[in-house]
Amino acid sequence: MPSALTVDAPKTSVKYGNSIVISGTVTDISPGTKQAGVVERFPNGLPAVSDANMDQWMEYVYLQQPRPTNVTGVPVTISVLDSNNNYRKIGAVTSDADGFFSFVWKPDIPGKFTVYASFDGSKSYWPSHAVTAFNVDPAPEATPSPTPISMAEQYFIPLSVGMIIAIVVVIALLALMMLRKRP
Repeated sequence: MPSALTVDAPKTSVKYGNSIVISGTVTDISPGTKQAGVVERFPNGLPAVSDANMDQWMEYVYLQQPRPTNVTGVPVTISVLDSNNNYRKIGAVTSDADGFFSFVWKPDIPGKFTVYASFDGSKSYWPSHAVTAFNVDPAPEATPSPTPISMAEQYFIPLSVGMIIAIVVVIALLALMMLRKRP
């Protein structure tokens, strides 16, 4: 059966050092998913599920059996092509019973990233992939912080200057008084 994968990342630039959320869906797009009853029950698409859950899931979808509570989706690999043109895998997740997946990642360099989400396929589904992009702005330049004032600058130097001024004033007053006392 064919599958379809979507992927989404922030549509605005993020600041360097901040995490982002990469998310998307994996759905079953086989011809049976277009039939009446299925389209109405799954307006956002029929979630792709693991091979281990396929029998119960198909009974739920096509035979109106109760929805299984322990359904897992399919594995999704998340890779990026970074601004240095390096292609690398950054993580792997499993979609849930709604076909939804999400992955939180903190980009390690600024610049444009192309995100590749891929599902390698299974016994039940053919592989699929999707691509999106986001940008990371460089970190703002640090504003220089004022140099801390030392104890000498804060207390000793002003006190020393004040004492010198006081001594000069006292000497000047004494000299003035001596000049006045002479007949």
